[in-house]
Amino acid sequence: MAPTQSQLAASKAAIKQPKARVARYLKSQEAKLVEKDAKSILLLKGTRCSDDMHTLLKDLRTISAPHAKLLNKNNPISSFEVDGRMSLEFLCTKNDCSLFALASHNKKRPNNLVLGRMFSHQILDMVELGVVNHVSLKDERVRGLPK
Repeated sequence: MAPTQSQLAASKAAIKQPKARVARYLKSQEAKLVEKDAKSILLLKGTRCSDDMHTLLKDLRTISAPHAKLLNKNNPISSFEVDGRMSLEFLCTKNDCSLFALASHNKKRPNNLVLGRMFSHQILDMVELGVVNHVSLKDERVRGLPK
């Protein structure tokens, strides 16, 4: 049997509109076009850092501008040792960053860049890169201009 008109009217009246607080919560949980929770990156200088590596860190900060934090002091961190890992975890937790980049320079490993990821305030993985030829953004802008 089909419902009568009075039954349809009663069922429509029984459905309540959500309260304002519930409506705001439901709206915040909807799918978004752009996620606002971008990962932030912490940029560090190691015990010694060459000028090339410093400009590389500045360029990384420029590229990921609102989500990057560059620390200016040299940090005595050796990334693949236990003490260094603990220092990196502390600094990333303190600055609320889930990615980090540590630039250093020494005779054995010149122009060294260590990139890493964090998960629940623990280091997930790290990769060590040797920078051979770095062209800064300033040099690229100057070279790219027409004469």
